[in-house]
Amino acid sequence: MSDDVEFFFDPICPFCWVTSRWVVEVARQRDVTVRWRPLPLAILNEGISYEQRRTVSESYPDSHRRGLEMLRVIEAAAAAHGAGVVGDLYTAFGELVWDTPAPDDDGIDAVMQVMARPRDLRPALERLGLDPVLAGAATDTSLDEALRATVAEARARCGDDVGTPILSFSPPDGPALFGPVIDSVPTGEDALRLWDATYTLATWPGFAELKRSLRSFPDTPLTARVARRETTVR
Repeated sequence: MSDDVEFFFDPICPFCWVTSRWVVEVARQRDVTVRWRPLPLAILNEGISYEQRRTVSESYPDSHRRGLEMLRVIEAAAAAHGAGVVGDLYTAFGELVWDTPAPDDDGIDAVMQVMARPRDLRPALERLGLDPVLAGAATDTSLDEALRATVAEARARCGDDVGTPILSFSPPDGPALFGPVIDSVPTGEDALRLWDATYTLATWPGFAELKRSLRSFPDTPLTARVARRETTVR
């Protein structure tokens, strides 16, 4: 079994966040090396109309912009300090979003509005011992070239019509999958069972897809009032 995996992420994706915490749980129990790779949905979904997504929330496009801003900061930090800071920054920025208390309104739109809020990233950088000036990279569009290259790399491994997360086993030449998409973080033996099943499918010759479009919204502090509600958001 591969002990090396790359995890392509966007901090603003709730499904990706829950899956990432599962991978962290697996890495606590297994000798698995995870390399975290930025994958901005704002770039990945370029050319795809947001009009249908607006039926979920007017804030949908803005939430993706927030993800892109955070990933620009992560890209700048990685350029300055190395790839080793990426995973910690993902955790810090993800907690900034997903550990936010749930809004009083019990609708998904209220959650999306919180997701779409601009955030001060400087305290998170400082907690990790990084220069808070890096937060200014959020508006630096010159960083998008490197992010676009990562998007192209992820697509080359996994194909089009994908989102986050993408798991890439034995990179760069091993198999890659979009998913798994789950609504809560399995722990202990359950986490390992899901890992082994995912790895088996990923490495099965010719395996391409399992999909269920209806899904339940992920369970985080921010999404507590809408968790497990059926949705087609991705």
